Amino acid sequence: MAWSQVAIGVTGMILHSPPWLLERMLMSFLPVRDRETISGDLFEEYRQEQVPRVGSLRANIWYVRQVISFLSIRSFGGLPKKAGLTCTSLFTAGIGCWLMAMEQILRHSGYAQRTAIATCITLQGLGTLLVLMFGVGSISRAVVTLSAMSLAVFGAFSIERILQSQHFEGFVLIIGFGLIAQGLMTLVVVPRLHSIKDP
Repeated sequence: MAWSQVAIGVTGMILHSPPWLLERMLMSFLPVRDRETISGDLFEEYRQEQVPRVGSLRANIWYVRQVISFLSIRSFGGLPKKAGLTCTSLFTAGIGCWLMAMEQILRHSGYAQRTAIATCITLQGLGTLLVLMFGVGSISRAVVTLSAMSLAVFGAFSIERILQSQHFEGFVLIIGFGLIAQGLMTLVVVPRLHSIKDP
């Protein structure tokens, strides 16, 4: 038997699954009564239709779009606050990772201090995601909220500083506004999670 035929057989036997983190995120945002049905339907379509038709990578992108659409539909008080905070936290964690990588590559004067700040930004975004997805306690809510408010103040300071600087850098504005949005949305959503969580 040719090696290509063996490879095809093995590939056909691989059972693909959506990224577990996305599945967990979806489950945490759906009402309890809909979790089995919706997640099961998405899982079945992912495995039986999307992966064979477009491949794993594009199937994962499709699954991300489905999760985002459900997060947008799932709202609290008429606004998709929890979904919005999730998206903002993903942005914050991603931008923190990008800043850490850039500081390690460029290593300009004072890069260690800026790397520490980027690490705090990343940890705050990831911490918020963990609180949103895996449940909350009063201590974790307080830590996430206080750290988000600290980053919001830092974001406002960064915006003021770059607007007064002779060397304008647009990405600093984007990051600053992102941190402010993270702080405000965290302040609105996280302290109330115990009261809006599904029974």
